[in-house]
Amino acid sequence: MSALASPVDVDVPITDGSLALREARDANAGLTRTRPTPAAAFHAARRMYLKGRRVDMRALAAELEISRATLYRWTGQREQLLSDVLWSLSDEIFEQAKADHPEHTGAKRLLAIYRQHVGALVEAEPLRAFLRQETHFALRVLTSPEGGVQARTVRRLAELYREEQQAGAFKPRVDPSALAYAVVRVTEGFIYNDALATVEPAVDRATRIVALLLD
Repeated sequence: MSALASPVDVDVPITDGSLALREARDANAGLTRTRPTPAAAFHAARRMYLKGRRVDMRALAAELEISRATLYRWTGQREQLLSDVLWSLSDEIFEQAKADHPEHTGAKRLLAIYRQHVGALVEAEPLRAFLRQETHFALRVLTSPEGGVQARTVRRLAELYREEQQAGAFKPRVDPSALAYAVVRVTEGFIYNDALATVEPAVDRATRIVALLLD
C-alpha cells in the first residue's frame, strides 16, 4: 500500500477549473439575461450533458450567440469543459452524501458516503449516455490523471479522510492522499469497466473492497 503514490501527492497544483466553472460556482458572479457570461456558458453545457446530448462547442457558441474564440476563452477546450461539468455534478453528489450521514464517524462514515456517492453516479443516465456515445474520450476525461476529474476526486477524498483523521475517528494506515488514490482507482476499475461491458456496475463489490482499504 505504501507504494501507491498518487499523481496528486507531488506538488503539482490542481486548478479550480475554467473561468466558466469558477464564475458558475461564485454566488457573487450571477447570471444576466441581457448578455452571455462565462457562468451562462457553463450552465448551458451542463444542460446539454444532462439531456444526454453531445456537448458540441459550435452548437454551444451558437446558443449563446458568441464566437467560438470567446467560448474557448471562457471554458477552455472541450475536454476541459466536460471535465468541469462532470466534476461539478459529481462534487454536488459527494457533498450531499456527506450531509446525509452526520450520525456516522470514522470508517463507517467514510464508507456510507462512498456508497451513496458511487451508487448515484452509476445510476446517472447522462453518464451512461456519455460513456456509450464517446467511450474513449469519456474514459480519458474521467480516469486519466490529466483528465481533470480523477485528480480533483482524489483531492476531495483525501480532504475527507484527513477530516476524520484530525477528529480522532479514523486512523489510516497510509497517507490519506495515497489512500484516496487507491480508492478512486478501485472504483474506476469496477464502475467504468463494467459499464463498458454492459454489465451492471458492481457497486457492492467495490464497496466491500474499499471497506478493506479503510479498515
